Amino acid sequence: MKNWKLSTRITLGITMILMICISLLYGTANRTMKGMMKESERDHMESMLAAQTSLIDEYVTGQENLLIAYSKTPVVRELLKDVDNKDKVSAAQSYTENYFKGLENWEGLYIGEWDTHCIVHSNPSVVGITLREGDSLKALQDEMTSRQGLYNGGIIVSPASGKLVLSMYCPVYDTNGTTILGYVGGGPFVEGLENAINEMRKEGDTTGYYMINAETGMYLLADDESLIATEIQDDMLLRIMDEIKAGETAGDFVYKGKIGNIIVNYQYIEEHGWAVISYDSEQNVYATAHENMVVLGIICALFLFIISALAFVMIFTSVKPLKYIEESIIQLSNLKLQKNKKLDPWIGTKSEIGKIATAMNSLYGALGEIVKTLSDCSLSLNDSAVAMQNSSEVLISCVADNSKATTTFAEHTEVINGTVMKVGQEITDITQVVSEVEERISQGNLQSNELLHKVDQMQKMANTTLENTNTQIAENKKSIENAIEKLQSLMRIDEMASQILEITGQTNLLSLNASIEAARAGESGRGFAVVADEIGNLANSSSETATQIQAICNETKSNISQVEMCFDQVIRFLQNDVQTQFLEFAQATKEYYQSIKDMQHIISDIAEASGVFVETVQSIQSQIREVSDVPDDQSVRSEDVLEKAVRTEETTEEMTVIVSKNRENANAISGIVGRFS
Repeated sequence: MKNWKLSTRITLGITMILMICISLLYGTANRTMKGMMKESERDHMESMLAAQTSLIDEYVTGQENLLIAYSKTPVVRELLKDVDNKDKVSAAQSYTENYFKGLENWEGLYIGEWDTHCIVHSNPSVVGITLREGDSLKALQDEMTSRQGLYNGGIIVSPASGKLVLSMYCPVYDTNGTTILGYVGGGPFVEGLENAINEMRKEGDTTGYYMINAETGMYLLADDESLIATEIQDDMLLRIMDEIKAGETAGDFVYKGKIGNIIVNYQYIEEHGWAVISYDSEQNVYATAHENMVVLGIICALFLFIISALAFVMIFTSVKPLKYIEESIIQLSNLKLQKNKKLDPWIGTKSEIGKIATAMNSLYGALGEIVKTLSDCSLSLNDSAVAMQNSSEVLISCVADNSKATTTFAEHTEVINGTVMKVGQEITDITQVVSEVEERISQGNLQSNELLHKVDQMQKMANTTLENTNTQIAENKKSIENAIEKLQSLMRIDEMASQILEITGQTNLLSLNASIEAARAGESGRGFAVVADEIGNLANSSSETATQIQAICNETKSNISQVEMCFDQVIRFLQNDVQTQFLEFAQATKEYYQSIKDMQHIISDIAEASGVFVETVQSIQSQIREVSDVPDDQSVRSEDVLEKAVRTEETTEEMTVIVSKNRENANAISGIVGRFS
C-alpha cells in the first residue's frame, strides 16, 4: 500500500470503515427490525384472530338472538299450548314463513313439541315428522334443560341439504318461566360465516384457521372441509385443547411440524366452548421481514457505493493540489527551479495546501535568488581567476624579459671584460669590483624603493582583510546558527498536527457514540446516523491531513539538517581554505617586505662602493664608451626595466581588486544566509 496513491488509500480506508459501520448498522437494524417486524406480524396474527373471534362470536350471537326472538313470539307460545288448534297452526305457519323470509342465508326454521315432533316449518313439506328419538332425543332435551335457554349444537353437516349449518335449539317456556311447552329450532348456513371471515383475510394471505369444539374435541370449521364434524387427531390442536382445559383462554406458541416451524395463535370462546385457531409457517409470517431485510441490504450496499464514490470524488478533488505539490517537490529534487503554475490558485490561501503552496513559492523565490547570487559569485570568481591568470602570464613575461635582458647584459659584460683586459693591468684589479657593482645594481633594479612602498601597503591591506574575514566568518556562523534555531519553529506545526490528531480521535469517539444512539433510535435515528457517519469521515480526513502535515514537517526538518550541513561546509571552507590562504598571503607579504628591506641595505652598500670606484671609472671612461657603442637591438635600457616594474605594480593592484571582489562575494553569501529567519 505504500506505493498506492493517497486518494486511493483514503478511499479504500473510508470504504472499509463504511463497510464495517454499515455492516454493524445492518446487523443491528436487521436484529432490531426483524424482531420488531416479527413482533408486528405476530401481533397482526393475534389481531386478526381476535377480529375473527369477535366476528364469529358476533355472528353466532346475532343468529342466536334471532332464534331467541322467534321463540318468544306469542304466536309460538299459544300454538304450543294448543297444538291441535288448526287456526293457531295456520297462524304460526304463516308467521314462521314470513319470519324466515326476513332471515338471510338460513336453512330452515321450525316449531316442535318437546319430543321433536315438527308442528310448523319454514318448509311446509317437512311438517309432521319427528326429528329425534331415543338417546339422541334425550341428549338434546338434557342440553336444553341444563342450559335453561338456547342450546347451540355447533356446526354440523345438515342431513337435508348436505351443507354446513349452525344447529341451534331454544326451549319455549310458559308464562311462569319454568314449564317447558316445546322448542324452536333452526340454523343458518355456515357459508355466511365463512364469507365474513374470508372478507377479513387479505389477498395472498397464507394464514390457515380452525374452529373446534374444545369440549367435544370435534372440528367445527377447517380449511380442509373433510375434517368438519370429525374427531380431532392433530397434535397441535390437542395441545391447544389441553391448554384450554388448564384454564388458558388465549395464547400463542411455535409448533414444530413436518413442514417446519409453525406459529400458532388461539382464542377460546368460553360461552360456546369453541376455540378459534390461526396458524402459518414462520417462513410465510416473516416473509415481509426477510424482504425488508433484503431491501435494507440493497439500500445499504447502494449507500456504500454512493458514499464511496462521493468520498473518492471529494478526496480526489481535495488531494489534487497535493499532486501538484508532489510534482513541484520532485522537480525541486531534480534541481529544477521552474515554478509550477498549477499551484498559483492556492498561493496566499489559509488552508493547509495554501500554506504549503505559499511556502513552496517562497522557497522557489529564495532558491532562485540564491542560485542567481551564487552564479554571479561564480562568474566573478571565474573572471578573477582569468584576471589572475593573465596577471601571472604578464609576470612570467616580465621575468622572461628580465632574464633575456640579464643574458644580453651578461654577453655585453663579456665584451666589456675583453675590452677591459686590453686596457691593461690597472683595469684587471678593478674588474672584480665592477662585477660586484654590476651584480648589486642588477639586484637594486629588480627591488626598487617604490616596490617596497607598494609591498608595505599590500601587507597592511592583507592584515586588514584577514581581520575582516575572521570577523565576517564569526558573524556569518552566528547568523547561520540563529537561522537554524529559528527554523526549528516548524516543530510548532508538528505539535499542532498532534493536537489535530487528538481532536480527530475525540471526534471519532463522538461519531461512534452518535452512531450507537442512532442505532438505538431505530428508524427515526437513521438521518442522525448518516450525519454521525459523515462526522466520522470528516474526522478521518482531518486525521489523514494532520498525518501528512507531520510527514511534511519531518521532511522539512530533514531538509533543514541538510541545509545546516551545507552551511557548516561553507563555514569550514571559509575557515580552513580562505582564511588560511589570507594568512599565508599576509605572511608571504611580510617576508617579501623583509627581503626588500635587505635589498635596500644592499643598494646602500653599492652606493658606498660606487664612491670608492668613481676615480677608477673616470680613468676608464674611454673604454666604457667603446662598450656602450653596441648595436641598439642588443642594448638593455633602464627605461625597459622601469616599465617592467610599473607593470608589476599594476598587476599587484589588480590582485588587490580581485581580493576586494572576493570579499564582496562573501558579503553577498552572508546576506543570503541572513534571509533564513
